[in-house]
Amino acid sequence: MRRMISLAAVLCCLAWSLPAVAGDEGTKGASSKAYEHASERSIFNRAGDWFATVGRSDEEKAAILQERSETRAAKRAEKEARKTERAAREEAKQAESEAEEAAEALGNETKGGGKGLLNRGKGKQKSGRQ
Repeated sequence: MRRMISLAAVLCCLAWSLPAVAGDEGTKGASSKAYEHASERSIFNRAGDWFATVGRSDEEKAAILQERSETRAAKRAEKEARKTERAAREEAKQAESEAEEAAEALGNETKGGGKGLLNRGKGKQKSGRQ
């Protein structure tokens, strides 16, 4: 009986932790399915808008709603810019590491004691003074 209760408790804990891995394979954050259903008119925005406009005149409500909508659009644009910048940095980092690997491979394949094309001319040089 204790084993059954322990097994049930472990299964409940595992089932409870599944939403923590909701992102697509290898990605952080919400899954792509969640982004499909996200919109400007989410419950979080509507509730905040309602609290901001309760007891106001129609003109004030329209102005407040317009301002909040513009603020959300600016935040979305800023977030997309950061996301694009981060992706560009990751691509540059990946290209740099691939170039270093190619340079190492080229250096290992060349003759001459392991000195590659990139290392030529960097040895001891004779000075003109004696």
